[in-house]
Amino acid sequence: MKHGPDETGDPTPDQREPRRPPDAGRGDGGFLRKSGTFFTGTLLRTLAQGALFVLLAREMTLDTYGLFVGVTALVAVVSPFASAGAPSLIMQNHADSPSEWARHLVRGLFISTVFGCAATVLVTVAGLAIWGVDVGLVDLLCLAFADLVAWRLIEAVAASIQVRGRILLAALVPALLHLCRLAAAVMLAMSPGTVALHDWAVASMVVSTVVCVPVIVGGLRGAQPGALKVAGSLAQARTGMMFAVGLSAQSIYNDSDKVMLSRLSTPENAAIYAAAYRVVDLAYTPARSMSAIAYPRFFQAGRSGPRETLRLARRLLPRFLAFSVPTSLLLVAFAWLMPLVFGADFAAAVPALQWLSALLVLKALHYLAADALSGARMQGRRTVCQIGIGVANALLNLWLIPAYGWQGAIVSSLVCDALLAILLWGCLAVSVHRGPADSSASARPMERV
Repeated sequence: MKHGPDETGDPTPDQREPRRPPDAGRGDGGFLRKSGTFFTGTLLRTLAQGALFVLLAREMTLDTYGLFVGVTALVAVVSPFASAGAPSLIMQNHADSPSEWARHLVRGLFISTVFGCAATVLVTVAGLAIWGVDVGLVDLLCLAFADLVAWRLIEAVAASIQVRGRILLAALVPALLHLCRLAAAVMLAMSPGTVALHDWAVASMVVSTVVCVPVIVGGLRGAQPGALKVAGSLAQARTGMMFAVGLSAQSIYNDSDKVMLSRLSTPENAAIYAAAYRVVDLAYTPARSMSAIAYPRFFQAGRSGPRETLRLARRLLPRFLAFSVPTSLLLVAFAWLMPLVFGADFAAAVPALQWLSALLVLKALHYLAADALSGARMQGRRTVCQIGIGVANALLNLWLIPAYGWQGAIVSSLVCDALLAILLWGCLAVSVHRGPADSSASARPMERV
């Protein structure tokens, strides 16, 4: 019988800590308290992102801002591959062997660095092919590095901190980066003239790098020297890429429309749609905080099989809907404020926001089902659904955007998010119906596409 680590460096099953029962049926007060704590940091981060978004919208020319939106959307599409699913890997591995947190984090940092640098090159090449001379090589490299390397490393550290129970710090660490970026944007805005894309790209890269280094050092504090090894990282990356493929498909149907609008329509259309989408994203912050707290719980519940993750998802669904439905109605009622916030050029963003407000409800539905599948080690099914919706979204955008501009992008988003919710909940229900009641998810390998 093998008693040492396996060839990937992981503890063998007989070395792992005893299995603890999932908390799917209890701890509601603790869940809400942790969600509120995480919301504090997430709100700070989201407000900083929103303020940055508004500031750049007002300080850049409309066509420059449209190009900036297109580049950042392209970065977002590729970003899941930049970390190779490192945050999800850290949470899943911690559910199986909490005492090995330092090893999980080091592996996450290593694969995030390797894949992040590769993704930076990929985005730069793709950006030059899409926009040509309209966007400079240095601008693409800086914007890509800031989000695909520095930000992904910070994200991995935050995931490690969260699973160790330091909820507020896990939420504040990412907020720190966005506050520093906002400060840099304010300094640029104070200079005479409009903010150029090149100036912001360089500033974003420098600030992100400066913040990233001390965050990594702090995240590894307390780790034993023997844990600071990258052995087995690439083997872990194979599993992490399953998370990455699913998240990338998710990014495609969330962000590819912005890229296509800037290319197939006009930068002005891209700016209008992006402004409305950003407000919806800001409004989703409380639900995003609840999702972040629930995500590790799904992995814990999933050790007892998909039936437990479905039970947890059904328990959480009323809370998500109790937030998303009223907030969606509030966005419809106050959409008239868009030109006052973003400027007179964004008058068309009023109806765009009113239509996109329905995404709050749809996202609440499909994110819960998706996380339940991941927690049950059924990432393959989640990934297949997300890839299918990503392809459908891209095809719809190719048809609707040239003909209808941002209106076509809205129709595509609503249709695809609704279909995704139906597919994911259907997959979860079928897996529970077909599987044995006492099946253990942790005993199965991660599903592959």
